[in-house]
Amino acid sequence: MKKILFPTDFSAASNNAFDYACHFAKQIGGTIDVLNIYHLPAFEVANIPPEYISRLNKEQEEEVDEKLKAMVADVDDAIIGKVEGVYGMFIPNEIALYAKEGNYDLIMIGTRGEHSEVEKYLGSVTTQTMLQANCPVLAVPEFATYSPVKKIAYATDFSKNEKHFVKKLKKIAAMLNAQTCFVHVEANEYLEEEPIIQQVEPTEEFKDFHVVESQSVMEGIDAFMREKVVDWLALYMPRRRLWERLFHSSFTKRMTFHSHKPLLVFHE
Repeated sequence: MKKILFPTDFSAASNNAFDYACHFAKQIGGTIDVLNIYHLPAFEVANIPPEYISRLNKEQEEEVDEKLKAMVADVDDAIIGKVEGVYGMFIPNEIALYAKEGNYDLIMIGTRGEHSEVEKYLGSVTTQTMLQANCPVLAVPEFATYSPVKKIAYATDFSKNEKHFVKKLKKIAAMLNAQTCFVHVEANEYLEEEPIIQQVEPTEEFKDFHVVESQSVMEGIDAFMREKVVDWLALYMPRRRLWERLFHSSFTKRMTFHSHKPLLVFHE
C-alpha cells in the first residue's frame, strides 16, 4: 500500500485529491509517483500540417513538465517519487498500464461527479480507471478533506469472489490502524420511514456486520455512513464484458459520483 500512483489532470478536484494523497502518504510512510497523460486534441491534429505536429507535441510536453514541477514544488521530497508526463490517447488505459508496469499498490485519483450525459453512460476517467486497474483505486471526492482513517465500511452484495478482497481490505485497515465494518442494503421502495439499520450475527468474514433496509441502496449507504461515522467506503467491482463496462449503470459507478467520502474500489 506504500507505493502510490497519482494521476492528475491539474483540475481543482485533482489538486484537492493530491493534497489528500500527500497527507495519506505521510501517515503511512508511503511515496507518491505523479502522472499526467496528455495528447493533442483530435480536432487540432486534423487541422494542422503534419510538420507542425511534432513541434506542438514538444510544446505540450514542456508545458506539462512545468505544471508537474509547480504541483510538487512545496511538497516534502520524502513522499514524492517520479513525476512524469506521458503521451497517450486513451487516458484510463494508459493509467492502468502504467500502474501495472510499475507494480503499484494503490491508485489515488480525484473525482468531480457527472458533468455530462456521456459520463452517465460511459463513466468518467476515474470509473474507467477502476474498471481496468489491477490494483485498488481510491477515488477522492472534490471537497474531501483529510483526516486519519479510523473506520472503513465495506458494502457487500455477497458476490462469490468477495472473500479475497475482504482479506485485502483487512490488511489495509490494519496498516491504517482503522476499524472495518460491513454493510448490506436491502432496497425497499415501499418503505415509508428513515432507513432501518440493524446489527446482525457476525460471520467468519464479516465480524461487525449490519443490514440496512432503505428505499434505495445509496440512501441506505449514506445513512449507515453517517450513523457509524465512516471515513472510507469500500466496494468490489466484478469483471464485466466490454458492452457491460461501457453501458452498465453499476452501483460502484454511481457511488463514485455520489459519495462525499473517499471510495476504495477493488476490481476483479
